[in-house]
Amino acid sequence: MEETKKIVVVSDATGKTAKRLLDAVLVQYSEKEVEYSLERVYRNIRTREALDTVLDEIDEEYLVIYSLISEDLGAYMHEVLQRRGVLHLDALQPMLSIMSKFLGVHPDYKPGLLHIVDDRYYHRIDAIGFTVEHDDGQGSLIGESDLILLGVSRTCKTPISMYISCNYGLKVANIPIVADDQQVARIRMRIASMPRDIVFGLVMDPDVLMRVREDRRVYLNGGHMIRADLKTYCDPAVIREEIKFSRRLFGSMNIETVNVTRRAIEEVSKEIVERLHRMA
Repeated sequence: MEETKKIVVVSDATGKTAKRLLDAVLVQYSEKEVEYSLERVYRNIRTREALDTVLDEIDEEYLVIYSLISEDLGAYMHEVLQRRGVLHLDALQPMLSIMSKFLGVHPDYKPGLLHIVDDRYYHRIDAIGFTVEHDDGQGSLIGESDLILLGVSRTCKTPISMYISCNYGLKVANIPIVADDQQVARIRMRIASMPRDIVFGLVMDPDVLMRVREDRRVYLNGGHMIRADLKTYCDPAVIREEIKFSRRLFGSMNIETVNVTRRAIEEVSKEIVERLHRMA
């Protein structure tokens, strides 16, 4: 067995770009009789002084993979390593050079842009996961919510929650309202410590809500005869009382309302997010 080959990564950001390239290549050597070790990842190296400190720790025993968006730093890195006889690879410049020729424009040369994109992506994925877990009154981390939606059945709580989560990266919890004092007591307790400016109540015209529920009832019944437990689901009198009950609840808790009647999910979501930011 040969001695362990030592590798270092030098980056002006997180080092993830060079590390991914390295991993993609090293996997091709997994069955070879060779030992290699990623000794260190140097991050946020954006000045010549910082780079000199790194270079002082590197000798000809290392392979250096670097991603430095600055042309000056990249050229300096190459010059020093070339003079010392250190094997090295610039992970960015070959691709940037070809891409610039192809696109006919120069890059922005700003370090860390990919990391910003990655952070936004993973933040959004976390938000979507949270929203799925806190749909329809579920979940135990409601205190981490960026937004809480309340409303009676079929007032579009779930689709609005998911749209806002997917498109704005917010953690959204939605809670159904049932005209029952015990249920309301639980709702009050769950959101008691939450700031009221992140809580919104969804309301809908009773006649429109009745038609929405009729469609839902047909779906739940599979097109067959109406089940006894669904008879009151579309009862106009019951629906009107539910809407009145929810409005009284919102008023008593100082919760702003949003009317979702005959409105697109995108339109309602935009209004909620704008009002949310306005009150922040």
